[in-house]
Amino acid sequence: MVHRLNGGCHCGAIGLELSLPRPPEEEIVGACQCSFCRKHNARTVSDPKATVRLVVYEPAQLQRYRFGLAASEVVLCRRCGVYIAMLMVEDGKAWTTISIDMLDERARFIKPAEPRDFSGEALEGRRERRKARWTPTELVGWSEEGG
Repeated sequence: MVHRLNGGCHCGAIGLELSLPRPPEEEIVGACQCSFCRKHNARTVSDPKATVRLVVYEPAQLQRYRFGLAASEVVLCRRCGVYIAMLMVEDGKAWTTISIDMLDERARFIKPAEPRDFSGEALEGRRERRKARWTPTELVGWSEEGG
């Protein structure tokens, strides 16, 4: 059974549909220890067996931010400031780990967040880990020039 959850930013400029292979109550919740995620108190979820559909309804409000090794980018709403996801695009394919707190049914993710520290990872290892563990993502209304 597929478990579909919707979410998005506060103002509605960016939306997301997450399709999970198991109930959210059973998903592992991550707490990345990088400085960006710590400042946002981010709780994230990714599952390579799930799918994400990330929809940009108002392209002018899409804010993309890179830091560190720049292996991925943060997806934020420029207008309301909500952190949506971390996104990696490579060879026309996309993967995300999404912020649980922008989901409408965020309370269903009941497992304690597991701290994750990837500061010692080299760039290529980081990319490979993300391809193996992050969620395959369809980008809708997305522009390479945006942000």
